[in-house]
Amino acid sequence: MAVDVGFKTEHPFKPLDVTRGDLILGSIVFGFFFGFAINVAWSAIRETRRARRFSAYIFMIWLEIAADLGFAITAWGYLSGHFPPGIGVFLMVIICWICQVQCLMLIIVNRLCILYSEPRQRVFLKALVAGIVGCISIATGCIWIPAQLQISERYIWLNHWWDRVEKSIYLLLDLSLNLLFIRMVKTRLVQHGLKKYDKVMRFNEYIIIVSIGMDVLLLGTTFLRNTFVYCQFHPVVYIVKLQIEMTMSRLLIKVARSTGINVYNEEKGGITSDSLSGNKTTNHGGVAVQIQTQVFTHAEGPDEYGSYPLFDR
Repeated sequence: MAVDVGFKTEHPFKPLDVTRGDLILGSIVFGFFFGFAINVAWSAIRETRRARRFSAYIFMIWLEIAADLGFAITAWGYLSGHFPPGIGVFLMVIICWICQVQCLMLIIVNRLCILYSEPRQRVFLKALVAGIVGCISIATGCIWIPAQLQISERYIWLNHWWDRVEKSIYLLLDLSLNLLFIRMVKTRLVQHGLKKYDKVMRFNEYIIIVSIGMDVLLLGTTFLRNTFVYCQFHPVVYIVKLQIEMTMSRLLIKVARSTGINVYNEEKGGITSDSLSGNKTTNHGGVAVQIQTQVFTHAEGPDEYGSYPLFDR
């Protein structure tokens, strides 16, 4: 029996072929997502309480969680046959996917911006990453939805390869941003002679490897036979990466404060940076005011940063 998806297709629409193995694997991944999402939601609540204000950073965290949740429910509902094929299901998936990618990439950039003292550098980096992600998102939406609706064989073939190309681009982008982050942090630590943060740096390197590994896992799942089994892995990968980003942001603030950066908007909910040393000149009502600041440091106990939990307890 032909399925009407509401659009003219080159050939009759073929319903999704779901085997018992597909359903079992998809359900296991779906269950893991919900179990892990509870921990991430608790971490997000703690981040929100610390921020005291609903900033863009906090908004992106909660939007990422909502997008992951919407993606997981929609993909599993379609895989299990609870949701019929149609533009509504496919549009919901692609909207959640766009929100996932945009929010996570901007959270990564937000982490990097802590280390930039120049506003121009922060704006440029955010605009560059948002532009790259935006172009890829538009291209993916224009290819993926027609392919799922089976408009033509050309769209199906194009989507088959574009999925892997797009995941490879995100893998390289994520890797580049994290390598830049490691280089900048190590440079600041060497400049200020802060060896006590070696453990922090090693921990950050380890969880960055885990984060990149999740990108590799997602790229590998594009080779699965069933498209929507692969889709089940998407929210899992991004919810894990979100937990990693929240952990890294908290640890980075400690390093930033000790290397001459004042995270002055943290209490107001933002994460930005400014130099703590040197002279500053400001003008108020035509009167120039020169402010000189100094940095006073003190030794921390070795056990203050002795452990760095990835999961909040």
